[in-house]
Amino acid sequence: MKLRSPFVIAILLIIPVIISLGIFFVYSTDTYVSKGESPVATDFTSYKQDPRILYKDGMREEAAIASQALDESIKSIEHIHGKAFTGVVRIHICNSPKCFTRYTGLRSILAAVTDKGLFLAPYVFKQKDFPKWLTHELSHLHLFQQISTLSALRIPQWYHDGLATYASNGGGASKVSEAEAADLMLSGRFILTRGHGEFYKTRWPLSYQASTDAWYQQHMDYRQASMFYEYLHPKGGKDLISELESGSNFGKAFKKVYGTEPGEQFELYLAELQEKSI
Repeated sequence: MKLRSPFVIAILLIIPVIISLGIFFVYSTDTYVSKGESPVATDFTSYKQDPRILYKDGMREEAAIASQALDESIKSIEHIHGKAFTGVVRIHICNSPKCFTRYTGLRSILAAVTDKGLFLAPYVFKQKDFPKWLTHELSHLHLFQQISTLSALRIPQWYHDGLATYASNGGGASKVSEAEAADLMLSGRFILTRGHGEFYKTRWPLSYQASTDAWYQQHMDYRQASMFYEYLHPKGGKDLISELESGSNFGKAFKKVYGTEPGEQFELYLAELQEKSI
């Protein structure tokens, strides 16, 4: 067998780092938060009735819709997270998929929080539960305003979206009911609740083969994560959020608050779910 040269080995080792840096910049909000203002505000029009809302041409009506929902959404997030937003809340409304991709680097999703702030794609307003989607993203923004980019990446996705979906009363999981999610979990098909984020692998490790329907799979993942988070929250949810905001490592913080690893807590949750199903 031919041995790889040191140069080739170095390249192979650095590839995962490069990939992780790509994810790193999607999740970063450091610049946005530290400035307290949108770094791309001049690209948008400020909604006169509510300057927290910035919108592209043709989206003034959607700006009004977002404005009407924003105060209640902020109130919900601050209640679940246990404290007020530490930075300015700015909502950017795009008028096309191209616009959304330009500012977030992402495609085929309805909303996202990046280093430039919180962005909404135009088609998110077609969702009947739009306020829940807005609230979901505000949960991400609330946490990202207070932790470093690297810390955010080290937090597993099941926690990020479990918290956000729970805090928004199901935002992002409307296509899957709790009963459907419970049935799947009890059949042995569930999210893997690891104690760390994945830097260059899938952010959603599963115990089974993911569905080819990505939209359905996202809603299933979010629903399962939110149901598990709902189990966790009254047992120390705000304490864990506080630990993360202070810069603690997720795995260590989780064990400090709950006394076990996330996977062990998930087993306890499944046992309780099984008992309730009898």
